Amino acid sequence: MYRLVLVAVVACAACTQTDNDRPATLEYITAAILQPSCSQYTCHSSFRRAKTYAFDTIEVARESLGRIVNPGDSQSSFLFLVLTRTVKRMPYDSPLAQKDIDLIARWIDDGAPGLAP
Repeated sequence: MYRLVLVAVVACAACTQTDNDRPATLEYITAAILQPSCSQYTCHSSFRRAKTYAFDTIEVARESLGRIVNPGDSQSSFLFLVLTRTVKRMPYDSPLAQKDIDLIARWIDDGAPGLAP
């Protein structure tokens, strides 16, 4: 019986966690969002560098994001624009989930920590 109660408590605690608990850091956003969604070898990889941007490593992501992010202002950042616009929204084949866009916006609005080396 004790185990059943413990499992129920843990399950309820997990249900109350939100995606906002994810870290708004360059490292996390690159590894969890940009690499799997944007850096396929035919798009924004170090191999292809579509539109001169690459997001497959922290180093090249930092370089690329430095040109398309205005720290402290997500609304004026080109990155935010291409993720949210209705025409030619990125990524083309599968736009990011709103929770990922919100995390990127929070990172930018917080000053884009980690962007400067």
